[in-house]
Amino acid sequence: MKPSLAVRASCWSAGHASAVIALWLVFVGVTELPGFAGGHRLGDGSLAGPDVAANWWPVVAAPVAVLLSVPFSRLLLLVSALFTGVVTAASAAMLNTVSESVAMSPLTGDAALLVVITVSVQHMLFAFCRRREALAGGNDPARAARIVASTAGNAALVSGSGVAASLAAVALAGSADLMPLATAVLVAVLVSTVATLSLLPALNDRVLTSPKALPPQPPARWKVSDLPRFVRPTAIAAGVLTLGAAAVYGSLRVFSAGCPGCRPLVQDMDAGGVVTLLAVLGVATLVVYRRPVVALATFLLNGVAALAGLGMLALLVDPLPGWAPMVLVIVLLVPANHLQVYLLHRLRSETLAGMSRRNTVAHACRRAWSASGGALLVTVVMWLVWGLTGSGDVREFALATAAILVADTVLVRFLLLPRLAVLGGRTNWWRIRGPKGAR
Repeated sequence: MKPSLAVRASCWSAGHASAVIALWLVFVGVTELPGFAGGHRLGDGSLAGPDVAANWWPVVAAPVAVLLSVPFSRLLLLVSALFTGVVTAASAAMLNTVSESVAMSPLTGDAALLVVITVSVQHMLFAFCRRREALAGGNDPARAARIVASTAGNAALVSGSGVAASLAAVALAGSADLMPLATAVLVAVLVSTVATLSLLPALNDRVLTSPKALPPQPPARWKVSDLPRFVRPTAIAAGVLTLGAAAVYGSLRVFSAGCPGCRPLVQDMDAGGVVTLLAVLGVATLVVYRRPVVALATFLLNGVAALAGLGMLALLVDPLPGWAPMVLVIVLLVPANHLQVYLLHRLRSETLAGMSRRNTVAHACRRAWSASGGALLVTVVMWLVWGLTGSGDVREFALATAAILVADTVLVRFLLLPRLAVLGGRTNWWRIRGPKGAR
């Protein structure tokens, strides 16, 4: 079978590591030269000023990502800091250039940078953890790199292309007020995806290729199965009830004021843009996985997540600024889709290995949590940093978004998604190619 685009790009980048790294560093250096963006900087210098929190996000994100992916070496710390810093600088430069044609506010640029760092950290941790698993399985570094490219690399390509298509549709079909935000996040996601398929494999090959093997991953100190039997169903029931209550309240707030002096959220939202975003993400999932139940689960869960997030936002932020609902939908669904694609890849591989539905969910969630948990904490830390360094509406919005992201990751992606995705068992993951009846 012909290797996918992600595998070919990653393997080529690993084979030309020095040239790829040099090209990225030259690109970042050139874009930072005065006058590259025609003398115009997004938000009158909001992305370039020394007193902006955006300049410190990579410094916060990389060490936390490394510390959470225990056990990590100093070389991985170097890779994390360099990859996150280069992607952030490249995204900021591209946003400054695009802002010449599409008017963007400093808030739009800052939100897009938060999204790109979140997505980059997700891809980075997914690749690192998958590489460790491949090496632990007895594979040599070259074989491990190919395994990473065919799993974490394919997940990055699938999620990046799906999100890019949905954001492009929103920018074209949505309202004029929504186009700058969709365009900014689109540019940031494209930069992150290209870097994941080129810069990250090059850094892994050049920096992490060492005769000294990585230390083995220690066994988990405790497992979910060690808890009393009543804890798991109780936690699941509580999570579903909480999520359902938040989604119902969000639905009510979308179409009704809900309180004296409040206004329905639909007045501050582009309903067509939201529906377009949800629909294109669902269609992209259908095109990739060819299973209607998975595409339907993606559409429904993203819709529930958006409603629940809006409900929590309306409860936590009072009064709610007019720009907040649409910004929340974008910054919530874009990183969540990347995590969801990675989980679906895990679920598919475990199901095709012949596991039962129960074991499929358990193994996929356990293997994905080592990377996803670290990415979640990094994301929360960045939003907290933005909230604590901001003021007024931005401060309240950032702090509320941190709580919403935690609820979405734990309840929607790790609680509901695996159970819906394996609904019907092995039949949901039939192989499309190969001999008839092949699994």
